[in-house]
Amino acid sequence: MEIKYRNFLNNNLFFLVLLLAVIIVVFLSYNRFIIRQDYIVGYEGKCDPLLENCFVGCEDDECTTEYYYTKMQKYAVDLYAECGKDITDCETANVCLPKDKKCSVTYCNPEVDGDACSKLPKETNAPDNSQLDTDGKDLLPNDNTNNPNI
Repeated sequence: MEIKYRNFLNNNLFFLVLLLAVIIVVFLSYNRFIIRQDYIVGYEGKCDPLLENCFVGCEDDECTTEYYYTKMQKYAVDLYAECGKDITDCETANVCLPKDKKCSVTYCNPEVDGDACSKLPKETNAPDNSQLDTDGKDLLPNDNTNNPNI
């Protein structure tokens, strides 16, 4: 009888070790993801295309309706503590708070992401390069309002 078990172990040792490894991995994964919630959640955050470089998404296949978003990543424990189980209408899910352990907000980079970015409107206070010559000097006449000699 003992020889029968020894032969069984010798012939099936690989499969027994593999089965034990699978059971251990399943237990550790269940502990990490379900019990401790030790993972990063990635989702789309709110973004204002007038103030920030946002990613552009389409709500339908024809892309008739666009929406703007940032790429958010937050530690699940922090996210669920701030918002509960439903994070869809949670305002704190769209920002990184000081107490968050692992949090990042990724805005669209036009140089890297190209057409996936929203176009920021041209700022009205930014200097217009058409008013500067090649040396960077102002071609417009001075108003001299700060000159006390006039």
